[in-house]
Amino acid sequence: MKEKEILEMQRLIDEGVRRAQYRLLQRACAANQALVVCRNGKILEMIPEMEEDFQDGSVGDPLARRRDR
Repeated sequence: MKEKEILEMQRLIDEGVRRAQYRLLQRACAANQALVVCRNGKILEMIPEMEEDFQDGSVGDPLARRRDR
Protein backbone atom coordinates (compact mmCIF):
# COMPACT_ATOMS: atom_id res chain seq x y z
CA MET A 1 0.00 0.00 0.00
CA LYS A 2 1.15 3.48 -0.76
CA GLU A 3 1.47 6.13 1.91
CA LYS A 4 -1.39 8.14 0.41
CA GLU A 5 -3.71 5.11 0.53
CA ILE A 6 -2.77 4.43 4.15
CA LEU A 7 -3.50 8.03 5.16
CA GLU A 8 -6.86 7.96 3.38
CA MET A 9 -7.81 4.70 5.07
CA GLN A 10 -6.83 6.10 8.48
CA ARG A 11 -8.90 9.23 7.82
CA LEU A 12 -11.94 7.11 6.98
CA ILE A 13 -11.47 5.00 10.12
CA ASP A 14 -11.18 8.12 12.30
CA GLU A 15 -14.29 9.60 10.72
CA GLY A 16 -16.22 6.40 11.37
CA VAL A 17 -15.16 6.35 15.02
CA ARG A 18 -16.23 9.99 15.49
CA ARG A 19 -19.62 9.26 13.93
CA ALA A 20 -20.10 6.21 16.15
CA GLN A 21 -19.27 8.26 19.25
CA TYR A 22 -21.72 10.94 18.15
CA ARG A 23 -24.51 8.39 17.64
CA LEU A 24 -23.77 6.86 21.04
CA LEU A 25 -24.09 10.26 22.71
CA GLN A 26 -27.36 10.89 20.87
CA ARG A 27 -28.78 7.57 22.05
CA ALA A 28 -27.69 8.18 25.63
CA CYS A 29 -29.29 11.61 25.58
CA ALA A 30 -32.53 10.28 24.10
CA ALA A 31 -32.67 7.53 26.72
CA ASN A 32 -31.69 9.96 29.51
CA GLN A 33 -28.70 7.79 30.47
CA ALA A 34 -25.08 8.46 31.39
CA LEU A 35 -22.05 7.11 29.57
CA VAL A 36 -19.01 5.69 31.35
CA VAL A 37 -15.80 5.90 29.34
CA CYS A 38 -12.11 5.37 29.97
CA ARG A 39 -9.82 8.10 28.67
CA ASN A 40 -6.09 8.24 29.37
CA GLY A 41 -6.44 5.75 32.19
CA LYS A 42 -9.22 7.71 33.91
CA ILE A 43 -12.82 6.54 34.16
CA LEU A 44 -15.29 9.31 33.41
CA GLU A 45 -19.07 9.40 33.72
CA MET A 46 -20.62 11.70 31.17
CA ILE A 47 -24.22 12.80 31.25
CA PRO A 48 -25.20 14.05 27.79
CA GLU A 49 -27.23 17.22 27.86
CA MET A 50 -29.72 18.35 25.27
CA GLU A 51 -29.11 19.83 21.84
CA GLU A 52 -26.03 21.93 22.67
CA ASP A 53 -23.99 18.71 22.75
CA PHE A 54 -25.07 17.83 19.23
CA GLN A 55 -24.71 21.07 17.31
CA ASP A 56 -21.94 19.77 15.06
CA GLY A 57 -21.50 16.03 15.32
CA SER A 58 -19.29 15.65 12.26
CA VAL A 59 -16.37 17.72 13.52
CA GLY A 60 -14.07 16.81 16.38
CA ASP A 61 -14.43 14.24 19.08
CA PRO A 62 -17.69 14.58 21.05
CA LEU A 63 -16.29 12.59 23.94
CA ALA A 64 -13.30 14.92 24.13
CA ARG A 65 -15.62 17.93 24.22
CA ARG A 66 -17.49 16.43 27.16
CA ARG A 67 -14.54 15.30 29.30
CA ASP A 68 -13.63 18.75 30.62
CA ARG A 69 -17.06 19.47 32.10
